[in-house]
Amino acid sequence: MGRRISRIAAAAAIAALVAGCAYNDHFDNRVDRFDIASEQARDQMILTNIVRASRAEPLAFQSLGQITGSNTSSLQMGLPSLVLGPVANNPASAAGAAASATHFLDHQIVFGANPGASGFLANGMTTSGSTSFNVTPSETQDFYQGLLEPVEPQTLALFKEQGIADEILFYLFTQQVIEERQGDARQIQFVNDRLDPSFDGFHHYVELAMRYGLSAEPTPGAKPGKSAKAAKADKSASNDSTSEPGTDWRLCFNRKAWAPDTPYANNHPLCGSNEKMKDPRTVTFRDPRGKMVTAHVFPRSTFSIFQYLGRLVAAGDEGQIKLITDQAKGHAPLEDDTLFAVTTAAAPLGGDCFLTTDYGGATYCVPASALNTKRILGLLVQLLALNTSIRDVGITQQVQLLPQ
Repeated sequence: MGRRISRIAAAAAIAALVAGCAYNDHFDNRVDRFDIASEQARDQMILTNIVRASRAEPLAFQSLGQITGSNTSSLQMGLPSLVLGPVANNPASAAGAAASATHFLDHQIVFGANPGASGFLANGMTTSGSTSFNVTPSETQDFYQGLLEPVEPQTLALFKEQGIADEILFYLFTQQVIEERQGDARQIQFVNDRLDPSFDGFHHYVELAMRYGLSAEPTPGAKPGKSAKAAKADKSASNDSTSEPGTDWRLCFNRKAWAPDTPYANNHPLCGSNEKMKDPRTVTFRDPRGKMVTAHVFPRSTFSIFQYLGRLVAAGDEGQIKLITDQAKGHAPLEDDTLFAVTTAAAPLGGDCFLTTDYGGATYCVPASALNTKRILGLLVQLLALNTSIRDVGITQQVQLLPQ
């Protein structure tokens, strides 16, 4: 019997040791959580600034730096105290009892320690984790200079190559269009603002731009290279007056992107041609009555895009812009005909919230079905990254979270 108990105890101890050696710390799930958390923090910062713009409040930008996570787990197992050996018989007398106890104790073995005695090991498990990350305010001169400068046509072309619809880009990056007609000394202004009385005229120019494939390309004779903004930044960083100049870009009509059955209307400049305009942001065409029209397209800055989207949020349902091209609306199951949609309901009709932020006593929600809104948030992330250089990483605030 004693040998059997000994074998059982030994097997249990070996099993516990083998289990402890086989334990492996899988950190992939924690990496996934950090990835999702950083993405949500970044998107919430952008959405919060759009909400601030809807309330005419100052914007504030933060850069999330290095994220460090650590986790420690320890497990200790103590087996109960076991007495292994023969069992003493009940003696007939007290003297026999003492002799019997002495005899049997000499053949017994105590496995483990008594509770409270030296060497006693109780069962227990402890775990701890911590996460630290760096938050850097983007308050440098270079950052705001990039934030306030108009977005270059080269950047517009890069977003177009990513597959973002031309109509979405035209709404986001165009502040206004000023029209000059042949024989008329007036300049007519069409503002890209859903609540502005001239918005219908601007919407007409959106239709023309989509029909005639308004695009951007390097000016004729320009050598491929960096954008003018990037070249200026490199020159400022290196203090080198001989830095290579940036490439100038222009607006043009891309005949390969014209809508079917679109007639030629004396459009200038055509993409790929050598003709030059005095202003690279100017295009000309002939209206249905035969008069030449000159359109000056004024781009937005990244800061102005935040202000524009804020006005759409402030206007509510009246500020929603319905898209007209199939490229912008998409196809099922990825179909969305609204440019930008943010509601103030925590659970909008028709689906859950992709992103929420609480601000000023209200909850703002990006519906999960608002596909174009999510694309625009991603586009703003890239624009902010283009405006951030290594010199923008200045004073660092370190925040550490410890579990309770």
